[in-house]
Amino acid sequence: MDSLTQATLGAAVGHFCWNKKIGNKALLHGVLGGTIPDLDIILYPVLDDVQRLYWHRGESHSIWFVIIGSMLTGWLLTKYFKRGELSFGAAFTGAVLIYATHILIDYFTVYGTQLLAPLSRNGFALGNLFIVDPLFTLPLLVGCVLAAFSKEPLSRRANVTGLSLAVCYMFWSFSAQAIADRTFRAALADENIKIVRQRTTAGPFTTFLWRHVAETDNGFLLAYFSIFDNPSKAIRFYYIPKRPELIERISGTRTFAVVEWFSQGWWYAVEDGENRVKVVDLRFTEIPSTFGQTYHEWDWPFAWTFDLQTPHKKSLDSVLPELVAPLQTLALLTGRIGGGEDWYPTSTGISIGAAVTPEDALGHFAK
Repeated sequence: MDSLTQATLGAAVGHFCWNKKIGNKALLHGVLGGTIPDLDIILYPVLDDVQRLYWHRGESHSIWFVIIGSMLTGWLLTKYFKRGELSFGAAFTGAVLIYATHILIDYFTVYGTQLLAPLSRNGFALGNLFIVDPLFTLPLLVGCVLAAFSKEPLSRRANVTGLSLAVCYMFWSFSAQAIADRTFRAALADENIKIVRQRTTAGPFTTFLWRHVAETDNGFLLAYFSIFDNPSKAIRFYYIPKRPELIERISGTRTFAVVEWFSQGWWYAVEDGENRVKVVDLRFTEIPSTFGQTYHEWDWPFAWTFDLQTPHKKSLDSVLPELVAPLQTLALLTGRIGGGEDWYPTSTGISIGAAVTPEDALGHFAK
């Protein structure tokens, strides 16, 4: 998740584990511990774009780092503090919890983490939380602030309350994800549409809006479900063709191989000018700026362009979101969270659950 959340969670866990022994210093050391795994970016200057995708959330976000890093951190803390202030056992236990919770909430996002790196580059991601979620972060932040400026026992109670609320919200996200996933899958199953695989992840900044991507033989179906949707509202899927023929000239290159690995195959390709193609990672939420835009017009957090005339180019060309109308994008998002309409074109969407036959849907998806 975002750096503020990771630092705040580290502070809360550090305070919970060490406050009785070292006081408010526990907050500071918790912040440092919660930040350390994300310092893998300090190697970015010596890595190319391909290596950076493999490296970020790799070794420093693995279970091996939790074990080895906690032993080293525990030893350093016992050297830093006076004898008797913090035993190795207490220091090690706190470090384990700080590093493990950091990696755990990264696993909860759609980006995920390489839990077994460097032995395996497989990415693990649950997607029950968005990478920035104020309702998860705020209880932790308020609890830490109150703990920093309060005396015992109020200090400990404030921090424990913040942690408890964050944990409750996390469990709510599991339940909401299960409800949304069941809703999406039931809608598709009722229409007898052949699905290769599908996944449900949290929408931007909240667990009240959920996003579903389902892969068909030729492309992907995209849909949203809000906890505040009217029960009679149909799930409306938007079709995005994969178009693998566009990447034939780059399919065997090192640069495309890392995109294939990183996206776990959840990509689509689109022409991006003469002899250029853009490849988009569909797992991450699109960024529309107005109603009725097609997928060609959306911004995406993770997208890359490839020059078909130089297919074996070693570096990746990332396409950064332009965010041309952030307030309009926010308005679209808040409206959809509240149960409003989807932002993609109504003329190209299929309302699953409405009066649509399987033949109509399959015929549309094949176009």
